[in-house]
Amino acid sequence: MTMATQQHPTSHARSSKGMRNPPRGRMSTLLSPIATFYALFLLLPYFYIFWLSLTRYSSTQLYVPDLGLHNYIRILTDSYYLGLLAQTIGLGLFVMSVTLLLGYPLAMRIVAAGKTAKPILLILVMTPLLVNVVVRTYAWLVLLGDNGVINKALSGIGLIDAPLPISGNFFSVAIGLVHLSLPLMVLSLVSVMEKLDKGLFEAGESLGAGPMKMLVGVHIPLCMQGIGAGSLLVFCTVISAFVTPQLLGGNRFSTISTIIYQKFTFSMNWPVGAALVFVLLSLNFAVILLHSFMFREK
Repeated sequence: MTMATQQHPTSHARSSKGMRNPPRGRMSTLLSPIATFYALFLLLPYFYIFWLSLTRYSSTQLYVPDLGLHNYIRILTDSYYLGLLAQTIGLGLFVMSVTLLLGYPLAMRIVAAGKTAKPILLILVMTPLLVNVVVRTYAWLVLLGDNGVINKALSGIGLIDAPLPISGNFFSVAIGLVHLSLPLMVLSLVSVMEKLDKGLFEAGESLGAGPMKMLVGVHIPLCMQGIGAGSLLVFCTVISAFVTPQLLGGNRFSTISTIIYQKFTFSMNWPVGAALVFVLLSLNFAVILLHSFMFREK
């Protein structure tokens, strides 16, 4: 009886350990439905699009299985596609910079707010994410159009004689994407700022550091992880966005995403469209790798 009593805790510990660490066969069984789902609905479509990007365009058959890298060579050597790539990257960098400049002080204000005001401010920041992107974009069209609210208001008070060119260009697309991406930047910064030790700032103030020196020398370096995460989210979201550039840019401003749509629908050049998909995907992966290298833990 005594020996059985002494062995019981050990056997219980082993059984608990086995429950925490299930056998590999059981783990494979649990993961197989998820792996099958991703293989069928993510990897298989990507493999097909990649194969399509290696084919050659045909005006009568959509594509001919003449496999090669000719579509990628054309994209990377044609001045039109290179300009389109530069325009997309420039838009991403601009929106990322604007959201950082606007989001940093806003995140600081949210972190410094009281228990009552903080949830309200967070809800207000997240409001753009709660509205459908199409509805939100059409709202900007109503505001920025040639006959929109802004131009009519300025014309009504006599400040302008002709509508301002604030629609169908880089400016209008950037405004719509800043509105879309600002919550991503703010939430990334807030998550880091909340973990900062306030004692560091009190120590800096006691040593005579002014507000600007505290911001540049202490606050910003401690928030670099949040800045990096927010910048990554915003940049990748902007260069991959379709609805906002398509509606606010019209036919006068294009990005890689809008040209992919045109290739698959209007011009029916599926091989080049598929190659542009992988160029955009490669750009996203390159940015993620750059972020991992720059902000890796030391």
